[in-house]
Amino acid sequence: MDSIEHAIQSVLPQLQREKVEAVIHEFETTLGVEGPDDLQFIKEADISHLLSPIQCRRLINSFKSHPKSPQPITPSPVSSPSSSFSNEPYTSPLTSPQGHSKWVDGFQVQWDKMRPALKRAIDDGNRPEPGDRRHMVKVIVDSMREHCLNPTRKDCTTVAKAITQMYPGSFLDKTDEGEIIGCGYFTLLQQLKTRVEYVNRDNTLSRLRRPRRSDTSDDDQPPPPAKCAKIDSYGCINWQPQEYPEGETAQSLEEKRKEMIDIFTQDGPKAAERGRVKELMTNTYSKQREDINADPSPSILDISKRWPFLLSWKLLLSHFTTLTGVDLYTRLKDDMDKKGKRLLEYFGCQVMSWTKEVKALLKDALKANREGTDGLAALLVMMTHFKEAEDALFILADVTTTPADAEEQFVLPSTPRLIALGDTMWSANKWMLSIEGRVVIPLLPPIPDFTTALAVLFASFYVFNIEYQVEAVTTLEFVQRFLARINPNSIKCTAKVQTSRKTGRTVKRKTTDINPRVVSFMNAFSAFDWQNS
Repeated sequence: MDSIEHAIQSVLPQLQREKVEAVIHEFETTLGVEGPDDLQFIKEADISHLLSPIQCRRLINSFKSHPKSPQPITPSPVSSPSSSFSNEPYTSPLTSPQGHSKWVDGFQVQWDKMRPALKRAIDDGNRPEPGDRRHMVKVIVDSMREHCLNPTRKDCTTVAKAITQMYPGSFLDKTDEGEIIGCGYFTLLQQLKTRVEYVNRDNTLSRLRRPRRSDTSDDDQPPPPAKCAKIDSYGCINWQPQEYPEGETAQSLEEKRKEMIDIFTQDGPKAAERGRVKELMTNTYSKQREDINADPSPSILDISKRWPFLLSWKLLLSHFTTLTGVDLYTRLKDDMDKKGKRLLEYFGCQVMSWTKEVKALLKDALKANREGTDGLAALLVMMTHFKEAEDALFILADVTTTPADAEEQFVLPSTPRLIALGDTMWSANKWMLSIEGRVVIPLLPPIPDFTTALAVLFASFYVFNIEYQVEAVTTLEFVQRFLARINPNSIKCTAKVQTSRKTGRTVKRKTTDINPRVVSFMNAFSAFDWQNS
């Protein structure tokens, strides 16, 4: 996508960085653009929700007038699955990222060295067994090291992408619903790069990074320039509308905002059910995003003062739907019990494989009186499996606790938490959401159940531009990719450090485009689900 990004910036040099990223994300995830050749087929309607009409027309005119055609290596024709594994080595069908090594252009995967079981699986479009896949990775890395002892991540990306494009049924990262997870080849890329690092663990001569300079040298050299902070438009399709609704101006939208303030002052949060309020919230969406996306970022208290109805759980979820294109409550309601039950079956069938903490929680979750709580049970089991503490997302409080009590009795963190009111998490039937140390949304019965509470918690990260907290980042990304099915090829936690679970010390945190533990689990679960369906 580097060449596509350059094409956009050459036509619209003043376009904000976050807007460029949003357009590229739309090309990749929604429109299926794989390279510059596909740009000539883009229509104005495809990107009209992201750019102004003039920007759309300038961009499309450029795509049609100056199409860019990269020169990928053409693979040997494959007439049938059985011909895929002839004695001739296979040339990867590269649509490569820029910056890979020259030798990759002619790299050939030695399929004749693979195990027969792996060949049969690929012929049938099935996923190979883990052992066969690991053997394949070893063979590929050994072949790559004949050209370069320490292939770069971009080299591994090129090879992983080529293999996945040729055999998506066997190697593509995807959800149960068939939706691509991130770039689609992340798991294979990670396996290749991990193998490369492993075989080079003691080979200091082939390391690519220069040794760290001592603290006493080059004191007068200026520090490297700081990189721009990443704008939190992650997974959004309508992060900041470029135009107001037809017939609206900044002044008219401000008048509508003040009208809502007057309604809220007179009637309080219950007025969120009024049709007029819903209409006003819809019409002022672009103005809400302006305030939320302001620099510096407003506090949750400032937002609540300017847009009090945004802290109504129904209108918050409505805002999330406009922001991401996902009806979150409906999607979670459809998936929580169905997928939750299957997740519990997955853990239950392999109970001896898990830690004692997972076994204990699983035993409690499967009790007869837990009916109707499969979604909650599955999420708690997943948190334990990922070794993330329950209080990283949930705070248990007495059933009589009020918002004021919660703020007084607990040290509420700055990042979002669900406060569960009950004797146990299982018996909780009231929920509250806290952000920045204060309760912002009290969720009361009869409608808000755990699914609603989880939807509100998850939506708050996106609506208010909040990064996932490090303490629960794996669980939140699991909810995002497995349940909400939002699958951009990037992360929503840019923290550079974390607290070590073993020592309690602050350590550096390795970041990747996708959490490898999430993708690995989803692939393992999909394989189990397919074998037992």
